[in-house]
Amino acid sequence: MFYVYEHIRPDTGMVFYVGKGSGYRLNSRSDRNRHWKFIVNKASGFSSRIIFKSNDEELVLLVEQERIDQLRKLNIKLCNITDGGEGISGLKHSQKSKEKMREAALSREHKPHTEESKQKIRLANTGVVFTEERKEKIRQKAIGRKMSEATKNKLKGRNFKHSEETLKRMCEIQKNMPKQKCLHCSFVGNAGNLARWHNDKCKNKE
Repeated sequence: MFYVYEHIRPDTGMVFYVGKGSGYRLNSRSDRNRHWKFIVNKASGFSSRIIFKSNDEELVLLVEQERIDQLRKLNIKLCNITDGGEGISGLKHSQKSKEKMREAALSREHKPHTEESKQKIRLANTGVVFTEERKEKIRQKAIGRKMSEATKNKLKGRNFKHSEETLKRMCEIQKNMPKQKCLHCSFVGNAGNLARWHNDKCKNKE
């Protein structure tokens, strides 16, 4: 399912971006242009809404173009760089484009996470349950993936034992995760363990 979505400024209530996407693209902050990031920072965030849905990707792209054109004719300033209609799924980059993107990624400055960011990441992953559908998607992506010789050499002889400090932190995270009780036995644990070993998979289930 594809859709056309709009981003709205919380401070003015005005639309400032129109896009086409699928899945979680609607609320994603990644791969946005500088103008979009400036507006979101200035407005202290954004809200989003889907204005059109269809399985026909070409139709969705046409609706995106039409909406951008409509808003611009109303003199509403958008941070869209183009007139829309790009972004066909399955687009394959040339080797030259891939090399440029690789060089850009290597030269990008990676700032360390602040404690606040780390805490947000921990909370976002607390109690995450891998459904069978999600496991299958991960498995399909991993099929045919091979490590380079350079990566193999880096891994050789490396000690993967966690330090005492890391083990303590992992223990604290487990303790702070929300607890639930199995539907068929007295086990109480986090959502991940319940999904893997209990509830529908519990050995005490009739």
